[in-house]
Amino acid sequence: MNKLVFLWIVLVSTQLAACAIGYQAHGSLSDVPGEMRGKGFPGNMTGGGRFALADRDGRLQCDGELAAPDISPVPGSCEGEAGKGVVRCTDGRTIPVRWSAITCRSLHGSGEDNHGNRLIFRVDRRR
Repeated sequence: MNKLVFLWIVLVSTQLAACAIGYQAHGSLSDVPGEMRGKGFPGNMTGGGRFALADRDGRLQCDGELAAPDISPVPGSCEGEAGKGVVRCTDGRTIPVRWSAITCRSLHGSGEDNHGNRLIFRVDRRR
């Protein structure tokens, strides 16, 4: 087989495999029935990131922005890191949140809007 064709096949296979790996997000908002689902988007080298959630009908959408960690208990590892963030929803609510890394591939967090409605979320890397 031509080396160029072989290299092209390897590159395409690698890109397709990379597409299969992503972050999923899910959560619940106390005044919204059912689970909210969406995707997570990791941040840069300093941490943080984004996630998007939507209710099961897609009417309510929320976009979370997570700042880089302000707590890093284990130097050189993301495990145990924690930080702040904010979630903005299409119904106008803004929810300040606090997040914590469970592992280097998952985090969870929570917050409360100004009416006392509680948001609980989790972002995990899937394979």
